[in-house]
Amino acid sequence: MSLPPTDSDWKIRQVIYACLVATGCAPDTRDIAARFDLRPAQAQAALQRLHDAHALVLADDGAVLMAHPLSAVQTDYRARIDGRWLYANCAWDSLGIPAMLGDDAQIEALHPLTRQPIRFAIRGGQLVGAEDGLVHFAQPFRHWYDDIVET
Repeated sequence: MSLPPTDSDWKIRQVIYACLVATGCAPDTRDIAARFDLRPAQAQAALQRLHDAHALVLADDGAVLMAHPLSAVQTDYRARIDGRWLYANCAWDSLGIPAMLGDDAQIEALHPLTRQPIRFAIRGGQLVGAEDGLVHFAQPFRHWYDDIVET
């Protein structure tokens, strides 16, 4: 059983979110280590504790992959806020980005089967342009972390 995240780990998580929102990229272990005066192994251990607590998701190589609702890699789901595109992990997360930031957004996605573009928006906290839309969750929430990347 892994240890729970420390107060310092939660500060690292805040920096990850700030970087993802500002640049679309997550800091790597070296960046985190330098910013927090840690050894790279300590920074990686902090990321692992956050991952184990489902506070973010690491890729197989230990890099940050997801900080819900944000994705650290390009995906088929993105939200344009203040002139920049932020990638989401799924349709649900594409709605979570403007909710998290408290801002309007233009949202674009590719239909998973047809690859046709889907466009809608959040304006004033309301969903606009998705009257015929449907979001399907293949797994119940209790199973999302069985394989979070494929959920």
